Amino acid sequence: MKPRSTVRIALLLILSISLWACASSGNGRTKRSHSHAVNPGGSAGDKTPQVSTQGSSSKKIGSLTMTTSLSNRNVLLSGPGIVHMAIDLKGAAANSDKRLPMNVALVIDRSGSMRGEKIEDARASARHFVMQLSPQDRIAIISYSDGVRVDLPSSKATAATQKSAMEAIAGIQAGGSTNLSGGLFRAQDEVERHMAAGQVNRVILMSDGLANRGLTDTKAISKRAQQTSQRGVTTTTMGVGTDYNEDLMTSLADHAGGNYYFIQESKQIAHVFKEELRKMFATVAQNTVVTFTLEDGIDLKELYGYTFTRQNGQVTVALSDIFGGQKRSILLALEVPCMRSGKLALSQVSLQFDDVNAGLKPQNTQVSVGVTVTKDAALVESTRNRGVEERVGEVQVAQAVEKAADLVKSGNYQAAKRVLQRQRTNTASRAKGMGGSARLQKQIGVLDQLEVEFEAAEAAPASAPARASVKKAKAKARKLQR
Repeated sequence: MKPRSTVRIALLLILSISLWACASSGNGRTKRSHSHAVNPGGSAGDKTPQVSTQGSSSKKIGSLTMTTSLSNRNVLLSGPGIVHMAIDLKGAAANSDKRLPMNVALVIDRSGSMRGEKIEDARASARHFVMQLSPQDRIAIISYSDGVRVDLPSSKATAATQKSAMEAIAGIQAGGSTNLSGGLFRAQDEVERHMAAGQVNRVILMSDGLANRGLTDTKAISKRAQQTSQRGVTTTTMGVGTDYNEDLMTSLADHAGGNYYFIQESKQIAHVFKEELRKMFATVAQNTVVTFTLEDGIDLKELYGYTFTRQNGQVTVALSDIFGGQKRSILLALEVPCMRSGKLALSQVSLQFDDVNAGLKPQNTQVSVGVTVTKDAALVESTRNRGVEERVGEVQVAQAVEKAADLVKSGNYQAAKRVLQRQRTNTASRAKGMGGSARLQKQIGVLDQLEVEFEAAEAAPASAPARASVKKAKAKARKLQR
């Protein structure tokens, strides 16, 4: 063999060995990367999905902390293109040495259905509420049945006013129909007449029945309440018993920036009044607004649990007052174009509010939110955000509960059962896909319990417990979405 041929063969042999070594090394890296994505820190044979808690950022500004989270900061190229974004707000502790003055109107239902213990408990609770106020506060009392009566015009809560309030409350007797809208609108006018910055301007509406006098359309009443809220007067609603329209009462609270309470027994009214006043006294942020300015090509698929306005690419959620320690959660589903790899901006998220703990100082902050579009499926799998995925699962449960409750209300019990069972299967599958979830397992328990309650309602559909099961389910679903 010639020396030149020998050298050529030797060089080819060395090159082949080098290429084989590189290929083996590359395959090893790929396998290790894949194993890490499926189960970080686990054994090579364990295929249980592991979902990270990354992809969230928090920012404290004054009395509020805002946390922004995405279901995944990486999106698969040519994938489904749905990204969930969660905005969580938490109020700091209220200043215990100083609170805002109250400008509040109590609206008491005195229709015929309130006779007996209901009206007695309502009067006792109203008396206690008034006595918790001080001369810096204002109180008005309005009652309604067929007509509307201003039992106590808005006045400073001095000792003399409190005495007058006791006399006015004693004169509230039950009888007649339910002009709910008339009582609400008159109370809103009373509060708005004395509205000022630096105080809590609130209407508290109580009802135990169906609106059958005055304006009765839910959308029309809610629109009027929302307009008043935009001027600074919020409305909290309290449904007493099992015969009122919970859809109207929740819609009013949602559109008017207040709270909603289901009060199954009238003896609970005093506790609910106390809880509402505690929240009002602990207000740390007012005129709270979260705005999402969506980037070109990004579309809002759904915003869960809140009323909102939308103009062009800007979505606005008005949260009004936030009290110390309160948590509010806004969840959105965004449609994202996934046609090209690289960075993709989703939205500018802005928060603004008046900071009570800082003397009503206007506060505002803004964060930019975006994702990376990639063809690396293992990377996408490894950066799933557990908290947001659990939040999505909870909201899906809430929506199913609302739907099932409406079906039970209309008498379609079997359809309601199918909705709950289907959601149970979906929730269990989501939890399994996350390697287990205590939060979602809790919701599976809620669905199981609700199925039992609805079965009992089917056995006695006209009973108060059956009606209560619907209202309780809807109240829980509303709370879960917020």
